[in-house]
Amino acid sequence: MRATTIFRGLMLGLFLVAMPLAACGGGPRNYTMRGTQRDPGSDARLQIETLDGGNHLITLTATNVTPADRIGTGNTVYLVWIRGANGQASMESQLAYQPDQRTGRATITTPQRHFTLIVTAERDATAATPSENVVLTQEVQL
Repeated sequence: MRATTIFRGLMLGLFLVAMPLAACGGGPRNYTMRGTQRDPGSDARLQIETLDGGNHLITLTATNVTPADRIGTGNTVYLVWIRGANGQASMESQLAYQPDQRTGRATITTPQRHFTLIVTAERDATAATPSENVVLTQEVQL
C-alpha cells in the first residue's frame, strides 16, 4: 500500500512538471533552410520560440548569402516575408546583411502558426510584394 501511495505521488509530481512544458511546446523549434536555384550556396537557420499570448519569435540567421546586386540587376537589399495560409505575403523585416561576411540576421514576431518564410533580393526596402529573386524559403507549421 505504501509503495502504491509513493508511486501515485511520483506520477502526480511528473504530471505537474510535464504540463507546463507541454503547453509551451517543449522549447524552441529549429529549421534549416537551403538556398534556392537563385543562390544555391546560401543557407540559414530559423529558431522559433513561442511567446506568452500565442505569438512566435522568429530568429533568422543566414550564411553564405551572395550580395543582392549579384542576384539581379539593381537589387540592393534582402527582405524577409511571411506568406500566410491565405496566400498573401507581408514584408516583415529587412535582413541585416553583412556583405564582407556574406551573413544576415533578422528577428520577427508573428501570431501565425502555419506560414512560409521567404527571403528575397529587392531593389529597395519599399517592395510591396516579393520579387522572383527568392534566395531562401521555408514552410513552417507550429
